[in-house]
Amino acid sequence: MEKPKIALLLNSFWVSGAGMSGGDQRLIKIFNRIGKNFQVDVWTSTDGKKSMASGLPSANFIVAPKKFDRFGIFPAYFWRSRWVKREIVKKNYDIIYCGSDFITEVLPATKYKSKNPSAIWVQCIFHLYPNWRKRPGNKIINFFAGVSQNRCLKLIQRRADKIVNINYQVREELIHKYHLEKNKIGVNPCGIDMKYFEKIKAKKNKNQACFLARLVPSKGIFDLPEIWREVVAKNSDAKLKIIGGGSQAIKDQLRKEFENLGLKKNIEILGFLPDEVAYKILKSSELFIFPSHEEGFGIAIAEAFAAGVPVVAWNLPVYAEVFAGAVVTAGIGERKNFAEKISSLLKNQKSLAKLASRGRSVVKKYSWQAIAAEEMKIISNAKLQMSNERIKSK
Repeated sequence: MEKPKIALLLNSFWVSGAGMSGGDQRLIKIFNRIGKNFQVDVWTSTDGKKSMASGLPSANFIVAPKKFDRFGIFPAYFWRSRWVKREIVKKNYDIIYCGSDFITEVLPATKYKSKNPSAIWVQCIFHLYPNWRKRPGNKIINFFAGVSQNRCLKLIQRRADKIVNINYQVREELIHKYHLEKNKIGVNPCGIDMKYFEKIKAKKNKNQACFLARLVPSKGIFDLPEIWREVVAKNSDAKLKIIGGGSQAIKDQLRKEFENLGLKKNIEILGFLPDEVAYKILKSSELFIFPSHEEGFGIAIAEAFAAGVPVVAWNLPVYAEVFAGAVVTAGIGERKNFAEKISSLLKNQKSLAKLASRGRSVVKKYSWQAIAAEEMKIISNAKLQMSNERIKSK
């Protein structure tokens, strides 16, 4: 029997520097495990293929022309969307799977579904943007990102057959605020490879903390200088290692803010590092600090816990659901309180050890194998549900 054909739309891939989003990592880990059940085409950019090909070795990559990426993210997204919309309808797919709710994936999926109503559209929605006025970063970009997501949610509501969330908080908001059908939404979180982190050997460096994520404003990177100033005021030996891909302009701005506060000797902005290097630094740290303002799951936190490193973060509601009280939190924007939590823990080895043990226990349940199996079930149920609807309509 011929395997069903599936198009994985990763057409929004955009990295200034290097690295990838948690959603992209999730898709790779899942389809690395269930991809054998399908004939897989991945629609992405040149950088997307470069980052993902090793994780999806049996997939066929259909790459948007590199010339689209010459003039920045918005022109690139516009031209990629048009190109994929035009090209994808020439193909014959049983399933369209969108890795994000960005317009670059939702518009081509909508076009394909309108031309091929028997195809199944599976849509991932991982988190909903906060109000553009409150979201860190460029307000113009935030405004258009919010408008774009709202438009995409309306298209998803009308045409998608199955929606994948990674937490129940977003599920409830989609049902009650955006009026998506309850029976279309499946919840399946991210995972973690515990064995990988257990194999990493690293000696703990006293008073060292680590930040590891993409260097973008929504990850709270510009909260770090003031937080770290308060920590260093109480512990002059405290050292923060900052790891993550980002534009040179972002890195320069962040470095300047630290230097203006006299913290040059207490921080290292390391940029993107290969996993084996980045995770060794993470594991050698006593604390992971993560002042991100919006998360659908918090895969960076899960990685820290798998590495045996306690976490201090802003008090995002999703953490209570996903990590069951294992994250040490401060109220969003309360930088002094955040710093106090860090300082207190760096002085207390017993608390650090206790929190590390709790974190490892919490993330053990997030097995990639189990999550991949659940994703396969969600896709299969979408196919079954559509078949039943066709029978009823006859």
